[in-house]
Amino acid sequence: MIRRRLASTSLLLVISVVAYLISISCANRGSGPQGGPKDITPPRPQRSIPDANSLNYKKNRIDIIFDEIVQVQNTFENIIISPPQKQAPTVKAIGKKISVELQDTLKDETTYTIFFGDAIVDNNEHNVLSGYSFSFATGESIDTLKMSGTLIDAATLNPIAGVMVGIHSDLSDSAFTSKPFDRITKTDKNGNFSITNIRSGKYRIYALDDVGNNYRFDMPDEKIAFSDSIFEPSASTNVVADTVYRDSVVKLSTGKADTLRLADTVIRKFDVRYSPDSIVLRAFVEDYYNQYVVKSLRPDVRHFTIYFNAPNKELPRTEGINFDIGKGVVVEPNTRGDTIDYWLKDSALWAIDTLKLRLTYMKMDSTHNLVEQTDTISLRSQKRRAKSDKNRNQEFLTLISNAKGSINYFDTIEISIPTPAEMDMVKKISLQRRVDTIWQPQKSTITAIDSVGRRYRVAATLQPSQTYRLVVDSAYFRDIYGNVNKNTTFDFTVKSKDVYASLTLEMGVFTGKEIIELIDKNERVIRRAIADKQKVRFDNLDAGTYYARLFVDLNGNGKYDVGNFAEKRQAEPVYYYSKSFELRQMWDNEEYWNYRELPILRQKPQEIKKVIERKK
Repeated sequence: MIRRRLASTSLLLVISVVAYLISISCANRGSGPQGGPKDITPPRPQRSIPDANSLNYKKNRIDIIFDEIVQVQNTFENIIISPPQKQAPTVKAIGKKISVELQDTLKDETTYTIFFGDAIVDNNEHNVLSGYSFSFATGESIDTLKMSGTLIDAATLNPIAGVMVGIHSDLSDSAFTSKPFDRITKTDKNGNFSITNIRSGKYRIYALDDVGNNYRFDMPDEKIAFSDSIFEPSASTNVVADTVYRDSVVKLSTGKADTLRLADTVIRKFDVRYSPDSIVLRAFVEDYYNQYVVKSLRPDVRHFTIYFNAPNKELPRTEGINFDIGKGVVVEPNTRGDTIDYWLKDSALWAIDTLKLRLTYMKMDSTHNLVEQTDTISLRSQKRRAKSDKNRNQEFLTLISNAKGSINYFDTIEISIPTPAEMDMVKKISLQRRVDTIWQPQKSTITAIDSVGRRYRVAATLQPSQTYRLVVDSAYFRDIYGNVNKNTTFDFTVKSKDVYASLTLEMGVFTGKEIIELIDKNERVIRRAIADKQKVRFDNLDAGTYYARLFVDLNGNGKYDVGNFAEKRQAEPVYYYSKSFELRQMWDNEEYWNYRELPILRQKPQEIKKVIERKK
């Protein structure tokens, strides 16, 4: 009886303790942080069907099981199959499993690699399993060689992310333009790439921003890169000795007994190195333009503008449909040649509500050849015209000039006018310098610097630390519509020479074909100079931070030129000085530069390097 009571009492005690613990647990819910540290670990593959690097696997489905629930993101951008597939694979994530269904028929005796990029993330924190790949072979062996390197922009040396890199065992030039790659990969966020599971042999390597999604270069606006070299990938094994020092305890066996003591231990490790492992590909878009009219505007009855997407090498032909374009039009192309203004001198044309014309220019056809293209354009004025020209109020020309505020003593003074005009030489324009309280005339000449008389240059010798004014008489300029300017004065001062710095670059190597550019942090060109002597000097620089780059002007045309694949011509080489120049007022700086000294990937300063993302 006593035993039963003890057992009953013990049972009640256990139940009470459990109930108390449960009540504490419930009471504490929501009272504070319950979880542990944030999960930052990406998902890890646990097993797969087939096993990784399996042989003789001929099924189209691959299942990979992970240690947690996973998702796949941006499959089209991230996941690629090597060798490339004609049909995109089907990729699904269900729970902890990712299934890949290949749609193409598998090739015999071929190694397949599924490159996931940044597609695989865990379900909760979206931690990325970056760079994961899965391989298997349909034959008796799996290919294991690798080729790796970096893809950069030829003009800026910036790394390019997300662009395809592929190899061809067909070494002919036509393979790049007519066949899909043998094996492919994509560059990572730093422009690096690694093509894996390559069969032994000789290859050419290319990069392709594959706009056509067909694994070949067949569109002239695709960004490309190619190497002049033929590569034969290989692997070498090195034995590396790794010593475990005396702070490790090892078991030593003697003839009589085993003992424990501190001892050095040498462990042999095998390091496999694949080559080539430092290929540099310099990408560019060929000098190509698919010319077309972007838009056409008629802001007022006397003027219309046609905008092209790219510069015209020659002026387009124009033919009026409901008017005679004849000689009553002043044609003004801009300096780039992609915008053309037409100024109508004949007042009879102003009365036409909608002008219609035919415009003939060179356009690229579907075979990428330039052919004549004729567009019909209708131009309706955006401003209501006056009932007659007589009712038009007198308009005055507004003059715009850089001669204002504070300018440099080496600047050229310019004047711009809104419409084509001519100078009235009877009138006067006068540059004057203030001496004490008197304005003294200075020697100067004025000339038109465009073909229609909208921009003029005033040439004069300006003295530092002086005050000037430019006085333009009324009616000095008269435009093609009879409008004139009012009397206009521009006041300005010239900076002191003490505010400038100078920089001299002593070239460790030069051929006379190098063109050096001083640039700012946004890579805007501040100065240019030809390195035709060992020391290149830049004077009259504003204080600030500068960088230097150069390109080798191989064809001597004074400008940077991209490459051309059909001509087997690379883009002109570009180099950067590896540091910035901090210039201060009145400082004379001199630096040594051997632009061939550093590897190309280590040249561009990190603070101005920007990753170029592939346009989606």
